[in-house]
Amino acid sequence: MLVYNDIFLGLVREKAHLPAATLRRSTLAHLLRQAIVVSCTALDTYLPALLKANLSTAIRAKGRDFIPVSDGDVMQYFSLKGLSFSLEETMRLISETNFSGNVEYASSYIANKMLTVSQKLYLSTSKGIHVVGRLLGLENPWDRITEYLGRQATTSVSTPGKSELKSILDATVERRNNIIHRGDRKADMPEGEPEEITYAWTRQAVDTVEHICIALDELIVAKMEEYREIIVA
Repeated sequence: MLVYNDIFLGLVREKAHLPAATLRRSTLAHLLRQAIVVSCTALDTYLPALLKANLSTAIRAKGRDFIPVSDGDVMQYFSLKGLSFSLEETMRLISETNFSGNVEYASSYIANKMLTVSQKLYLSTSKGIHVVGRLLGLENPWDRITEYLGRQATTSVSTPGKSELKSILDATVERRNNIIHRGDRKADMPEGEPEEITYAWTRQAVDTVEHICIALDELIVAKMEEYREIIVA
């Protein structure tokens, strides 16, 4: 990235006057790989930020029911990292809630505790998006995202549905890992040649990440408005 940084910046600067020889296929392929890495990095940043902005509100609105205990993916994510509350923390939460009436303190404390654990989690997968959506109140996050984008729930060539959205996302994340860790070589062929990358595939991958994030964001905004009405009531 350092070697090609000047070229990258030059492409977006007006009147860069780059010679045609600079825009070789290998250089353009490198820029496409940068786009994959950047889109996944944006997803890495977005999902924890979405939790940070809204988790406390979800906890306050739903109370003890905010954790979907019947959802194996959610429970597995947090049990693996050992989320727990000490006796002192528990008594503090009980005291603030029952004696001080400070429900907001308790929800914020629990949310911050979970956010600390979530920093150790790898959320940037289709399963991670499911976990974030469930914690913030979406019953079936991928079904809701699929419907919101006007896609069919079953895979189709003309209208890719839930399974294809997920597969494109996970393929993009896997490609990002290959680019960063193996010079864009597959995990089972670390000594082979870098994979070919095309503009069409890259554009599809980057657009899919963006569309999923925008849909999820708008769905969560609507859910938080619903939760705030519950809190006020």
